Amino acid sequence: MSKPTIDKPIGMPIEQRHTGKGNPNAILHYDRPLNKRQQELIDVLSEYDSRATVRKNNVSMSDLSALTAMTGDEFAMFTKGKERLIIRGNAYKVNITIDDARLLAKEGYKWSGHTHPGTDWNSLISSKGDKEILKCFEQSQSVVHNSKGQFLRFGKD
Repeated sequence: MSKPTIDKPIGMPIEQRHTGKGNPNAILHYDRPLNKRQQELIDVLSEYDSRATVRKNNVSMSDLSALTAMTGDEFAMFTKGKERLIIRGNAYKVNITIDDARLLAKEGYKWSGHTHPGTDWNSLISSKGDKEILKCFEQSQSVVHNSKGQFLRFGKD
């Protein structure tokens, strides 16, 4: 009995299937690029306090971790229905005040989460300010992602 043969070359060898493109950890440690969707988002969010509204299915917290890995900045995501509001911060904060959070909550947004630059577990610890903002949304919890894509849920207490 003969072995089956393949007449045409394989288009994508096993080694190339998982290139790390768009993966927060690969971006951080192996200098891999953002994926196309993430690059389009960072092009719009080009500076501190820039904002973009996108379809819910077009962005995830993992994407924001990738953006944080690439830039070293925090990003926050708020969800209302089928849309998400993404806000770019800097290395230390996202520009959302208590009044801003109350307004977003009144408009029907929920706080999906935000990122903190860093790679250790300490970067996943929520701040007192994070907890105060969460209270504005009357949610029991939200999430912090770090530059590696790891995350930790936190509550308002």
